[in-house]
Amino acid sequence: MESKLLKYFWFIFTPILAIGILFWLTPYFKGLIEINPVLLDLGWVTIYWYGVFLLTGTVLGLWWLIKQTKKTILESHILNLIPIVILSGIVGARAVFVILKWSDFSSNLASIFSLQGGGVSIHGALIFGAIAILIYAKIYKLSPLKIFDVWVPAVLIGQIVGRFGNFFNQEAFGPPTNLPWKMFVKESLRPEGFENINFFHPTFIYSAIGLSLILIIVILLKRYQLKPGTVLWIYIVTYSLLRIFIEFFRIDSDYWGGFTVAQWASLLIVSISLATGLILKYKIKPKL
Repeated sequence: MESKLLKYFWFIFTPILAIGILFWLTPYFKGLIEINPVLLDLGWVTIYWYGVFLLTGTVLGLWWLIKQTKKTILESHILNLIPIVILSGIVGARAVFVILKWSDFSSNLASIFSLQGGGVSIHGALIFGAIAILIYAKIYKLSPLKIFDVWVPAVLIGQIVGRFGNFFNQEAFGPPTNLPWKMFVKESLRPEGFENINFFHPTFIYSAIGLSLILIIVILLKRYQLKPGTVLWIYIVTYSLLRIFIEFFRIDSDYWGGFTVAQWASLLIVSISLATGLILKYKIKPKL
């Protein structure tokens, strides 16, 4: 009975919280109040909104993960993996971002280690985190697919909450728009050629909505007895497709050819995932 009440509480509380956050952000969206990426400056340490949202998303995701694996065979392993995956994810997220933006860091190597103001790659975090899980599973002779499946909702929760950090950094926004949910961007942060445009697409909201839908799908699928790796496969494909779509609304991304770097990566991931899924489903042995 208690678990059912908790479940319904979160279903009711989550949309209320989302509406409350959007209501709080309304004057910032309209440009009536200037956005300050710094939450608190104590002199000896500066706390950024971006870091706060990343930390909040991580804590909520891990809370969900621990709750779902409590009293299961994976409980002790998940507790062991949490610090390993977090550290690996941070290193991977920053490493990939720095590689892609090397021209911005080559003249100031110390800035590579400054994460407070943002500058991370979700693909890097996912790849390095996955590698850490694979190594751990190999050492302890566990099924990595089962671990990935239980970890997916936690990752999605972290992504959803973390996206709001983009808003306070005024980054990852889309092209100009006059839609009711338009987002004000101050002149100093507007891309070249858009200095006289005030409002842009808030792509972080589009991403958060898409991720929320994926999270709902994943949670609903937990009711069924699925093969290990199914939840992971669904997450990889749906998130990659979402990222491809969102990138069409980004004007600050790096391009290779006619697509952004993130789109090329997502297309590759989708292609590999679909091919792997077909091979496993129909047990087709690919010809060499």
